[in-house]
Amino acid sequence: MKTPEEYLEESVRPPEADKGQGGLTAAEQAFVEKYLGMAGAPDVSSLKRYDPRDADSVGGFVAPVAASTARKQVTDIEDPGLDDQLKRETELQLVSFRVDEQEFAVPIITIQEVIRAVPPTRLPAAPSFVEGVINLRGRVTPLISLRALLGMGGDVSGDRFIIVCGHKGLQMGMIVTSVVTMYRATQPEIEWGIEARVGIRADHLAGILKKDDRLINIISVDRLVARVLAK
Repeated sequence: MKTPEEYLEESVRPPEADKGQGGLTAAEQAFVEKYLGMAGAPDVSSLKRYDPRDADSVGGFVAPVAASTARKQVTDIEDPGLDDQLKRETELQLVSFRVDEQEFAVPIITIQEVIRAVPPTRLPAAPSFVEGVINLRGRVTPLISLRALLGMGGDVSGDRFIIVCGHKGLQMGMIVTSVVTMYRATQPEIEWGIEARVGIRADHLAGILKKDDRLINIISVDRLVARVLAK
């Protein structure tokens, strides 16, 4: 059986460092104004740039479909809804991960890289699920605690990785315990519109993947971005 790293190495390629970014995207500017414009918050220019090396990455990568448009994914805030787009795909590739012992998945098309956890700069005005912010390869990158967002609790010391996603003008990192594997799924294996079944936790889920008698929650990157930037 292949390791998660082998799956990722086969499916993705390392991103190039952003050496010449042309200022903040509209979504980044909205994030800065919301969280970094408050009294006691750090200045965005003071954030030390972090460029992970190979040793700090887990199959460091840009998703194959997104590789040629990675910059567009970060800059174009008018991208159509990703959740709706996924429902039209014949086959989906998803990367699964765990928070504690619970398995989740996220579409690989949204993923830019997976890195080892780094301590963020804390934001006084941020809600509990926003752990802080880092300057990752020249982009303002909030780090999201799925543990806090989904009300899971537990020991955060085991959360060792960050899955970096880019969508609607914002690059953000999801803090997870471990990366598990990659799944290929057809539409009959996915149930969309799960609010009635799951309840309030469905606010941040796109659907449920059914694999080998298991139900794996699919995180909605659309909804995460909207929640982070909500006024």
